[in-house]
Amino acid sequence: MATDTASFDTFNLSYKNSSLSLIPSLGCNIISLIFDCQSILDTNTDPKLLLGDFLCKSDFLAPFPNRISGGKYEFKGKTHQLKKNEIARGHAIHGLIIKKEFKKIKEVLSELSSKVIFLTKIKPDEFQGYPFHLQIEISFELFEKKLVINVIAINIGENDAPYGVGWHPYLKVGKKVDYCQFTIPAKSILEVDTIKELIPTGNMLANDFGVNKKEINETTFDTCFTDLGSNSVLFENIELFMDKSMKFVQVYTPDNRESIAVEPMSCAPDAFNNQMGIITLKPGSRVGHEFGIRIV
Repeated sequence: MATDTASFDTFNLSYKNSSLSLIPSLGCNIISLIFDCQSILDTNTDPKLLLGDFLCKSDFLAPFPNRISGGKYEFKGKTHQLKKNEIARGHAIHGLIIKKEFKKIKEVLSELSSKVIFLTKIKPDEFQGYPFHLQIEISFELFEKKLVINVIAINIGENDAPYGVGWHPYLKVGKKVDYCQFTIPAKSILEVDTIKELIPTGNMLANDFGVNKKEINETTFDTCFTDLGSNSVLFENIELFMDKSMKFVQVYTPDNRESIAVEPMSCAPDAFNNQMGIITLKPGSRVGHEFGIRIV
């Protein structure tokens, strides 16, 4: 654990030469992931950056990933207004659980892996614009060179609820992304509105970067890829994998270009409005999504 995070309730998990550190009280934010002595993630470890959620590094995003245009949406004939927490663009962004406290409910250590499960609940009166009652479980299973993450949502309320999930990891290999090989097997990207910044228009465009391994060079991404040919993205020797329920991948290059955000998402940006990948969770129903990282 980095000394900067000593004031937080850091949870550590290890298996052979791999280790994982996360902060349950900050949405299970991951602050360290190491496989066979290779540090995989560019994370926030300074308390000010963690509390300010700088670049949303390693955040888990539910009940929606990415953005909701103007924070406004209609569901089952009712209009809802989320808090606009992306001030510059006037959108709601990155869901509601990034500062939620999670409780550990189970830990299993075996010869094959180390696993831990955390749980939290979204209450109907807790967040402006989301009057629904959900239980969210996140499990982390650590292998020698792989981390598998499962997010399970259960509607414990009395009304249908709109839902989507994503994860916001920044991958790093110790050099500028310009000199790194990148493979994203997506045929299409989502066209975005020029006025409502980064909100999809509903049109799909060709993936000009291409689906084959290619050096990033000066390419700048803040792009949602879809129409995936396979369910893994390769950045140098780091593979981000996901199950078929994760149909969208947002890729973002920060200004310092020391890492790259590769974000698996179950739905598109603004899904509560455009319906692209939105899940309607009925009372008592549950849905799970699996994704993770390995080195190859």
